[in-house]
Amino acid sequence: MIDIYYKNNVMSSFGIIKTKIENVLEKSYGKPEFKENLKGFKKHILKNKNLSEAYYLYDELSSNKGLNESIVDEYISESFDHLKDIIDNNTKKIEELSEWINDLLKEDIENRYLDIDNQIYTKNVVRNLESLLESKLRIKKTLTTKKVVEESKTMDLPISSMLSIANKTLNKEIQKLSEEDRKELNFYTSLKGKNLSEEIEKTKEVVLNKLKTNLNESTDSELSEKIQKTIDKINESEKTLTSLYKLKQLEKGLWKR
Repeated sequence: MIDIYYKNNVMSSFGIIKTKIENVLEKSYGKPEFKENLKGFKKHILKNKNLSEAYYLYDELSSNKGLNESIVDEYISESFDHLKDIIDNNTKKIEELSEWINDLLKEDIENRYLDIDNQIYTKNVVRNLESLLESKLRIKKTLTTKKVVEESKTMDLPISSMLSIANKTLNKEIQKLSEEDRKELNFYTSLKGKNLSEEIEKTKEVVLNKLKTNLNESTDSELSEKIQKTIDKINESEKTLTSLYKLKQLEKGLWKR
């Protein structure tokens, strides 16, 4: 297979960037530098709608979801198309992200998302066809494998790589964050059961109403089709923290327009 990595502090692939972010957050947890690393993560990922979506999609494509065989190919295709669009149109921001994380972790590191990177970055499809098919099959197998739910792991967010270390002992570190940072973390981690379901329904209603308004006002057939697909996906989405986070990001984007 083709490992994609740009050395000498030049832009890395998004899979390498994400792997390094996870590594830095995991290793700095409980240390003085953790607070600054967390702030950097928010600055470069959470505050950027496009990069947070890319981060989310890499998480989704590498997670056991128990998807049905009848939809998994379309799911993969749609995800790759969206990822390629984000990466092609956000080169400058990804360069800044790459410089930030490569400055924190300079050494080479094994890419946890190599199969996804192969699909996104490989240019010569014919020459690398076998490798691409193999990596796609591994992604497909991961997505169709049912998720094993463990009671001790209740958080399921697109920023799960960071929040997987935010357990009870993280409260000391959270208190060192700014009030805005604490509110955002506390909001997501406090939602469970009925409260989570109600917040999802409330946010879903706001987003769907806005999308339907845009759909009715649109005179562009291509745009209308994309809006309708988004509406359909929202209606089919599960009631998880992942879904809520994505809805919140979509809501912010809609009201900025």
